[in-house]
Amino acid sequence: MKIQFLGTGAAEGIPSFGCTCQRCQVARKEGGPNARQRASLLIEAAGHRILLDTPPEISALLNRAEVFDLSAVFLSHEHFDHIGGLVEFEYWNRVLPIFAGYDVLSKLRLTPRLEDQALLSGFHSHTRLCFGDLTVMPFKVVHHVPCYGFVFEEAGTRVLHFSDSGPELSNLHYHMLEKAAMAIFHTPTFEPYRSHISIRDVISLVQDCSLQRVVITHVNHNNLLHEELVERIAPQGITVAYDGLTLEV
Repeated sequence: MKIQFLGTGAAEGIPSFGCTCQRCQVARKEGGPNARQRASLLIEAAGHRILLDTPPEISALLNRAEVFDLSAVFLSHEHFDHIGGLVEFEYWNRVLPIFAGYDVLSKLRLTPRLEDQALLSGFHSHTRLCFGDLTVMPFKVVHHVPCYGFVFEEAGTRVLHFSDSGPELSNLHYHMLEKAAMAIFHTPTFEPYRSHISIRDVISLVQDCSLQRVVITHVNHNNLLHEELVERIAPQGITVAYDGLTLEV
């Protein structure tokens, strides 16, 4: 299974529009890992390509990654940084299956052209959707709007993506983590803050549980610079994703 991080920024992206903080200035001046488009993920397994979330710049991200075909798009929740680029697919050159929770589907706003070529499908939590030997299973996470994480599994290899989950995890979440080859968390900030799990929370999780491999993404401009993050958390066995990072599981 191959996982490509198309974008790794939080809702504002880095540099954030109109912001002159140190992190945004570094991103403008130096680019590299400190410049982050909003978060989106591409899973490639069993001959299929699954796109997770469609930030506003999704067309540029897919062009940069030279992705010209997709088996499906999965949407985690209704926030603009996760679905704002969905209408870009009205120029996609083929029929596209789009999956979202039933409580998310009603929040989507499609153009007439996109409605003609999109196959919209709702799902319930813990429904297994099969793409050949690749299965995708959504599960609920705690957020201030309905939000889903996803289990991607192929040939016994399991990857968990927690989307915009808060720090509150259930026994079921811990059970799924036990056999995961990789767990991906959205961590806008280093210290605990509002409705997202923080890097500090993830460090505690790594220390308390026997997690095989952990990756953080969805980083905002109030967090540390990329190099500082790597220095702080790489010794904990945590990978800091950056735009364009590709990992094999």
